[in-house]
Amino acid sequence: MPKLSLATVQKRIAALQKTAEILKKKDKQPAIKAILAMMAKHDVSIGELRAALEGGAARKTRAKTPVAAKFRDPQTGKTWSGRGRTPVWLSEAEAAGKQRHDFLIK
Repeated sequence: MPKLSLATVQKRIAALQKTAEILKKKDKQPAIKAILAMMAKHDVSIGELRAALEGGAARKTRAKTPVAAKFRDPQTGKTWSGRGRTPVWLSEAEAAGKQRHDFLIK
């Protein structure tokens, strides 16, 4: 084997590593296409796949159930459940000096 300098060997290694990365990408493409085809065929979602990888069941979202109104504006009839941002009509009434409990639905 002829004497090679360290720089020459490192250049060859870098070139071979680059070639190896290109080959990896080419090898992955058919596998990815096959996986996507199987997912479509069996109606598997990404969430189900992720859950299987994490070792648990797929998360199911709960249906949001409506919450009963707790406050009512006597002038407009608008209501608020007491959850989330305070509605403008109630904020304005409180700024005008009224108490929140004055708007409670009895």
